[in-house]
Amino acid sequence: MKIVIIGAGSQIFGRRSVIDVLLEKQFANHPVELVLVDINEQKLEMMYTFSQMVAEALHSPVRVSATADRKKALAGATHVFIAVSYHRYELWEQDFRVPYAYGFKQAYAENGGPGALFHALRNIHIIMGICADIETYCPEALVFNFSNPESRVLLAISTLTNINAVGLCHGQHDALQAVCRMLNRPLHTVTMRGGGINHFFWIQSIVDAESGEDLYPLVKQKASEETTTDFALTKDLLRIYGMLTYPDSTHAGEFMSCGYSYMQGKWKHGLESRSIATMHKSQLDTLSPYVSGRLPLDQILVASREIAIPIIVAMQNDTPAEFASGNFVNSGLFIPNLNPDGVVEVPILVDGKGIHPQSIPALPEGVASMCRTQMSIQKLTVQAYKERSKNLLLQTLLLEPTVDDIPKAEALIDDMLELQKDYLPVFHA
Repeated sequence: MKIVIIGAGSQIFGRRSVIDVLLEKQFANHPVELVLVDINEQKLEMMYTFSQMVAEALHSPVRVSATADRKKALAGATHVFIAVSYHRYELWEQDFRVPYAYGFKQAYAENGGPGALFHALRNIHIIMGICADIETYCPEALVFNFSNPESRVLLAISTLTNINAVGLCHGQHDALQAVCRMLNRPLHTVTMRGGGINHFFWIQSIVDAESGEDLYPLVKQKASEETTTDFALTKDLLRIYGMLTYPDSTHAGEFMSCGYSYMQGKWKHGLESRSIATMHKSQLDTLSPYVSGRLPLDQILVASREIAIPIIVAMQNDTPAEFASGNFVNSGLFIPNLNPDGVVEVPILVDGKGIHPQSIPALPEGVASMCRTQMSIQKLTVQAYKERSKNLLLQTLLLEPTVDDIPKAEALIDDMLELQKDYLPVFHA
């Protein structure tokens, strides 16, 4: 087995993935190679040093290597993790500030809102190059995409390539944590099930894992008593639609016209440059205390909430296992009243034959209509990238709930394509 992590230098994901692989005891029974890949050689070297220390501390038999040569790394890979982005925080700031300067008040600009269109285009462009190499050097590999905007990126992979891919996100685990915090219960005692789209899923059932008792009435009561601002939008949506969604206003608000009003001024506004990179420690800052020995390594040697490694183990051992969510094209109508040509997030069953999306009941029309709009945005984004079409970019923006002015939307496209021309060369060919 050969696992390749592309974007291994990413600030949180790379570290968590390395630890998850090296903690997995099942890998002691099989020869496993872990290859770290990143274009930032300084971050890559730090992650490799960290990985070697973790492997030694855990007495892991996994062979770890690192390279900036993606093609070399992918040769013969069985599993590929993709978590990539160029200048993430610098460009994310632009994704938020420039639309705001035009009067488009989006919530977060990562997965939804006008800024997310340009985030999607940049990451799709990077990932199409990665996918071309996967098709050449390891066409049978199972690909796990973690790059946002998850739905749009996965739709591009699924429709523009021949790769076998699934999109993974820990969002529903975040929802489970929120529920268990409100109920003051351990995570393993509660089972939740639902679906929708990534970062805008809807939980249809919450039950006691052992008795099957319906816990939703108690969750609604406890949620109504919540006073934190981060939970405010989720609380209102639960009251209105009767179902829990992402437990933070940041992500849930990305897909609604009202999302910005719940953000509590998290961002300062305008076109002026004010890098938000300082809000986040770099990968080197995160790892250096452990690599230098200033902090004990065992402090962070715990499994993450990501499910890629448990999925691989379940497939390898042919041990059926259920997981809360995976992202797939809805071609099998896993959610019957959502678009068949868009990406949905649904529960999954994993066994030796692969990953099997599970069907859930139709969503209430109020939330289904919002999801369908976002799925049309997914499709138009991918078409716009494929056809290099500014007209389709405009059509995409005009579906966004926060965009209410055609001339401003056209000007925004021109500004963003010029501002980010180094990262969107396909629109300047």
